[in-house]
Amino acid sequence: MIWEHVKPIVDELVDDHSTTEWQQVFMKWDAQTWHDGDAPTEQTNVLMIDANAVTTKGTPDLDALHELLKDHVQASISDLYLVSLFPYAKETSDTRVNPRIRLLEDLGRFHQEFGLMYDAEPDVYNETQFDLLKETNLFIERLTQGATALRVHVQSFRGMPEERIRLVLTLWHRVLHHYKPNGQLILAYEGDTRHVPAYFDVADAICHFDLASHVLLAFAQGDATRLRDWAHYEAPPEGKTYYNFLSSPERDPFEKNLINPPPEQILAAHSILLSLRGIPALDYRTLLGVTTPVERDALIQDVKTDPHRLNVFSGILSQLNVKRTHAALSPYARERIVSVDDRVFAVERTDGEATLTLYTNVSNETVTLPVQGTNVFTEEPVETVELAPYGFIWMH
Repeated sequence: MIWEHVKPIVDELVDDHSTTEWQQVFMKWDAQTWHDGDAPTEQTNVLMIDANAVTTKGTPDLDALHELLKDHVQASISDLYLVSLFPYAKETSDTRVNPRIRLLEDLGRFHQEFGLMYDAEPDVYNETQFDLLKETNLFIERLTQGATALRVHVQSFRGMPEERIRLVLTLWHRVLHHYKPNGQLILAYEGDTRHVPAYFDVADAICHFDLASHVLLAFAQGDATRLRDWAHYEAPPEGKTYYNFLSSPERDPFEKNLINPPPEQILAAHSILLSLRGIPALDYRTLLGVTTPVERDALIQDVKTDPHRLNVFSGILSQLNVKRTHAALSPYARERIVSVDDRVFAVERTDGEATLTLYTNVSNETVTLPVQGTNVFTEEPVETVELAPYGFIWMH
């Protein structure tokens, strides 16, 4: 039973619930049958998607969403970060089925093909409202609903002292790894970035919120210097990593912040996203070219017939498919930022004897680089790299 391992933390947190109440919660969950997922690898690619994104006759349809993802992205995407999922409202005509039970049944269809990631945000407005036992119970409930990763935002612990937040995260991190040893606690932290490394002892991955703004600046200036300087961040401890994204639930799609971006520019941005050490997460709004819920059949037809959307969709999936085959692009592979040209962002990734170097031109100029290797997309030898505007190449 996990209780003996978490009791010292609960005692230090000092909440209003008795030891018996705490033990009853863990006895309930210890009696469940638990299924662990796989640890993150180079094959781990996350798609952030609104659970209400796909509709049938104007109504959100999880069946249609599941069918769409299974048929069109499963070969490239390993995990789904499902947002806008909780609370799961009970239909007015449904008087018998507990909505959380129905939610578990509805999500069951997804975790045959995908790992699942949910938010685990305390639903409170101040510290006095925070019920540690209730929130811990909800945290574990997310795991029973198929989650292999849970994202917790530090700023959601409103008004709580930092040391107490760290204790809560310590408790949840220990609980998660008891039930799912390969599970991931993803920490969103938007405070002083100098404090980020200190949170690695209570999380498995930490969100890189600054990546998007630095990539945007690089394209706006046609200069990768500041992005390159930023990317010399502190390496995470062994077995830890970052969680990288260009868009997040809290922010607009990445391309909305660019001025009429051509597909080449969007693909170049994603080549940077996928080149950096960490677990990469993509925004379904970018991948599918949508901003609001849409009918499944119309969505598929529009992606196939709109050249811009098709280029982005097929281009991103192509990058993901190549990434999945190279251990040097594991979330834990070593990373070295390379300086070759101010217009080019370059990073070398190494895992064991496998090394890849990735070059992305952030400018609207053609750039020639005196480097040699093999293009991993075509497996053709390259004597000199010539990058078209917003061009990129991955080489070994």
